[in-house]
Amino acid sequence: MSRPLQPIRHATFDFDREGVPRSSDYDDRYHSCEGPLAQSAYVFLGGNGLPGRWAGRDRFVVLETGFGLGLNFLATWRAWRDDPARCARLHFVSVEKHPFAPHDLAALYQRLLPPDMADLGRLVVEHWPLPVSGLHRIEFDGGRVVLTLALGDVQDVLPQLVLRANALYLDGFSPTKNPDMWSSRTFTQLKRLSAADVTLATWTIAAAVRKALSDASFVTEKRAGLPPKRDMLVGHLHPAACAAALRHRPELTPPKRVAVIGAGLAGCSVAERLAARGIAVTLIERHAGPAQEASGNAAGVLRPMIARDDSVVARFSRAAFLHASSHLHRLAAEGRSLKWAPTGVVLIAHDAEHEQLQQAVCATHALPESLVRYLPSPEMSRHIGYPVAHGGWWFPLGAWVNPASLCDVSLERAGAGVTRVFSNEALRLDHDGTRWRVSGARHVLAEADAVVLANAADANALSPQPLPLVRVRGQVTRLPRALLPDLHMTVCREGYICPTPDGDLNLGASFDIGDEDRSVRNDSHAGNLARLERLLPGALATTPDLTTLRGRVAFRTATPDRMPLVGAQSAGGTLHVFAGLGARGIVWAPLGAELLAAQMCGDPLPLETDITLAVSARRFQPHS
Repeated sequence: MSRPLQPIRHATFDFDREGVPRSSDYDDRYHSCEGPLAQSAYVFLGGNGLPGRWAGRDRFVVLETGFGLGLNFLATWRAWRDDPARCARLHFVSVEKHPFAPHDLAALYQRLLPPDMADLGRLVVEHWPLPVSGLHRIEFDGGRVVLTLALGDVQDVLPQLVLRANALYLDGFSPTKNPDMWSSRTFTQLKRLSAADVTLATWTIAAAVRKALSDASFVTEKRAGLPPKRDMLVGHLHPAACAAALRHRPELTPPKRVAVIGAGLAGCSVAERLAARGIAVTLIERHAGPAQEASGNAAGVLRPMIARDDSVVARFSRAAFLHASSHLHRLAAEGRSLKWAPTGVVLIAHDAEHEQLQQAVCATHALPESLVRYLPSPEMSRHIGYPVAHGGWWFPLGAWVNPASLCDVSLERAGAGVTRVFSNEALRLDHDGTRWRVSGARHVLAEADAVVLANAADANALSPQPLPLVRVRGQVTRLPRALLPDLHMTVCREGYICPTPDGDLNLGASFDIGDEDRSVRNDSHAGNLARLERLLPGALATTPDLTTLRGRVAFRTATPDRMPLVGAQSAGGTLHVFAGLGARGIVWAPLGAELLAAQMCGDPLPLETDITLAVSARRFQPHS
């Protein structure tokens, strides 16, 4: 379903007479006058029995209704760090309609945080997301602390979340200032999102809040509040609601061992995400190394799809792009040997009408310029260094990426958590009612609790149900750098041209459905050169001899709706699919892998429900 783009507006604030930050929109304080962290520790941690309740758990999930300055998150993170009995993985999911601008957040942290928390605040600011609606997943402490920021109105966001909360932080501006935050609709959704052992805490004891909580099956009681407040509120689910939660949303037991078939971008990405959760992975690949098929091209493009409306395709593309950009920067910051360059990407308009649409989308200011800007043709030409026929979009966070290096880095990051079984083709899957057995030509390759088919169109050979996957031949042409010496960024239209790690340029790509020819052909080179002429008219002083050009042929795998397949093949099943990434593997693989791993382990999902359904591996099945 499409809808208008919804802009996210930054918080505006001033200071009251006590020096406490106050929202200009809601005329209410961001923290209590007793100190920025006093309420966090006393009401929200103490009222939810933390840190004691997370002791010894594999995972603990906190859901908060208003992130604000993030003080509750910072206090919870510090308590987790300081607790020797802490849970293995802390998920903190928080909703915020008006996030602070990063420079404002940095200034407020400098003013409010004690010295021993300065590093936590700095890390939050460094990883602060763009003001774009949707879910933004940020990892800290090596992925053991996961902050999922849901930017948008609480009434829109909560119905789209999938998680099981062990603790609820009911925070936000006063019920008299922001009644929607404390409505029956909000608490009904919180009930849906609660685990059976959920507790809640809040600083308000307003009668309307207590009644709305009671109507949503929460049992509450007053406790001594943080002075000078006399009371606060704590609560839990009614026993009947707990029984219903266990019946309808049973706790998922993560698999201990998973076999992943296929070591391209999809397989390597999901193997790393599973290994990060402590799951033993066996990665099976018919070739002698990873990234030998479509993921073996010298370079690919990282850019989002932008649309006038906010269709589910556009929202998924945007979320995946932002997640992938953050992921690649994180890998680079870790010192990994990733071959890439975040030089930005431009998308030239096809014609004057298309350019008008691009300009109109940017004129709404629904998306920040740090994500996309419109450049008229003169500015675009100066930006690229070559003349163009039309203006278009400039994506400052865009990049070119060598996909094979991303596969290598993913496996390097996973370390001993992934056992590589290469030079072996998976030919048969058997399930004995308890475990899967993956067999090759001569012997069993792996036994596992769950299997992920990440081997592109070849997944159909192993899938018990047909998958709507189509192989598409794509030939890229390698152009010597001397032909376009001033081009140092990626330029796209219906094709693309981008730098590569070895210094020349990748030009592509053909889109040949039903063509199984693996050889490099001159007609495909000619088609790519025609795309280049439409991209950068007259940029080539001479047309190169087709017979001298190098190239590479690979087969991408697409679905009828051009969206990937991510998830279990059947409800509650242990056979999963991650395929159909088409020409967008670099963009889709990191978030798709995180989604699949979260589904398999019962973690909070990193995408809204409607997007998750739009990429479900079962969406083409009858009555799925």
